Amino acid sequence: MTPLVLAVVVVALAPPPGDDARKAVVLGRGGEVFAPTASGDYVRTRAFSTADVPVLAGRAGGDVVVLGDGVVYRLADNGWTAIRLVQKGKAVMSGGKRSVAAVGRQLFALDRTAGGEPAKLALAPAPVLAIAGGDTAVVIQTARGLMRLEGATFKRIARTPRTITRLVSERWALTDRGAVDLKAGTTTAWPAGLSVHVAAAGPDAATLAAVGTTRSGLELVTVTPAKQGTKIVRDPIAGTQGAKAVGVAVDKAGRAVVALSDGRVARRDRAAWTIAQVRDELPAPRPGAGPATSP
Repeated sequence: MTPLVLAVVVVALAPPPGDDARKAVVLGRGGEVFAPTASGDYVRTRAFSTADVPVLAGRAGGDVVVLGDGVVYRLADNGWTAIRLVQKGKAVMSGGKRSVAAVGRQLFALDRTAGGEPAKLALAPAPVLAIAGGDTAVVIQTARGLMRLEGATFKRIARTPRTITRLVSERWALTDRGAVDLKAGTTTAWPAGLSVHVAAAGPDAATLAAVGTTRSGLELVTVTPAKQGTKIVRDPIAGTQGAKAVGVAVDKAGRAVVALSDGRVARRDRAAWTIAQVRDELPAPRPGAGPATSP
């Protein structure tokens, strides 16, 4: 079978199930799933799709989950399945390795079930506008500000900007101009000429991994709190001028994966970057009805 290289639109990167960035999963606009191979390529072998365009990807109990138009989908061996949370209302979801969802004021643990449905985690004091999950806490954004759920109690997070553009993790948020350390209550400005739009938790909760755009292309930027201020490390990604990053994953070994909207994937291993193109290796079609699409 001759591999088919696609002009696919990539929209998200699901984090790896463990500490190996190379195992992150690339997702297309139609819910196409491009899984990593031993050769370093990202290949679609199954014709799965979602009814909505995925806008965010994460993990729940090891499974890949995505959010599309207020609906949470879980990836199984036979395709995508919509997760039932409530009768009415659109969901918001966190990315990362422990995804959490919310509808209105109700929070749900996607990695735990009760009666076959996601377990109810807590009731927020106000409707949840955005959410971020982590190993030890959940952070929500409401019209009243940012709050952290610790155990069964919500506590307001002090010393945070009035406006944030995105919650990244239990530790980090973004503004137009910098990275907000929610634990320390400090904001680190991005270097001049760098515009950041994609970020994820790093190999540990204290580290932020982001991808920024410069005149010469994309850069991987890691932000780590240090005794003498915040440490920023920049690593240009060759061959990405004009490209748009849609997802990033970094592990403790320093390996990194950056998904690009044009169907390419940049991978860093041993300090060197390589770029691959996602491709199709679908089995030959069989007679009969086509694969089902879960709404």
